[in-house]
Amino acid sequence: MDLTLLLVGIHTLTMAAGALLAAAGLGGWVEAGAFHASDLKEGHVWTLLTYPWVHDIRAEGVWFALEMLMFFWFGREVESAIGRKPFALLYGALVFCPAALISVFGPWLESAGLAGSSTISFAVFLAFCALHPGAQFFFGLSARWVGWVLLGVYSLTGFAGRDWPGLVQLWSSAMLAVGWIRRGGVEWPKIPLGKGRKKAGKGKAMAAKKPTGLFSAEKVDAVLEKISKEGMDALTANEKKLLEDARAKLLQKDRQGGSTR
Repeated sequence: MDLTLLLVGIHTLTMAAGALLAAAGLGGWVEAGAFHASDLKEGHVWTLLTYPWVHDIRAEGVWFALEMLMFFWFGREVESAIGRKPFALLYGALVFCPAALISVFGPWLESAGLAGSSTISFAVFLAFCALHPGAQFFFGLSARWVGWVLLGVYSLTGFAGRDWPGLVQLWSSAMLAVGWIRRGGVEWPKIPLGKGRKKAGKGKAMAAKKPTGLFSAEKVDAVLEKISKEGMDALTANEKKLLEDARAKLLQKDRQGGSTR
């Protein structure tokens, strides 16, 4: 099971649990997980992480199913391209960073609050557009233009409704998702071990050390698939560098194999 499918399952379960609690007259338990900047002063810091799982099926209706379907389609593509761990970190950043930003500007925003995962799912879609900008959608529009059009529509909707917290979340999530992809998938820096353990395992560490980050078999396969679909012109600078590094490594491996023979 990949992480995208697991997240879809968790969202579906929390939606069903919220519906049951609301039917039992315990909707307040669900509302307690929503994020409100003013509640942070009362110590409700958990809402910085719980608000995406607050779903009101009465308000979302069939759009919840469409959102989960969109997230499943495009989330799997993003996860396969950058890897499970970077995708998990991206999703966590999309949850926490916009809420933390809104909490900073809360005093200047009207009813600064967040609930649901629709903006996060849209940000994952924009990450897909950054990965495959030339992918064809309806009416022959490329992914990059579909992303810009939808971002503009959602922005105008937020302006018309004076939904300032929603606009902050929308644009911060969009920039974070696209920037994450442009960096090739971001991973936390590794924490070095203590000196004693480092010396003892130095030989093993050097032997086991392999290129990480951008250079991996999964990412090379994703780039090759992108070439087959969209051509070489659709590659970003990072993706071209990835192919060059993979080519150089294979050539080096062939030379070493020839010398040993």
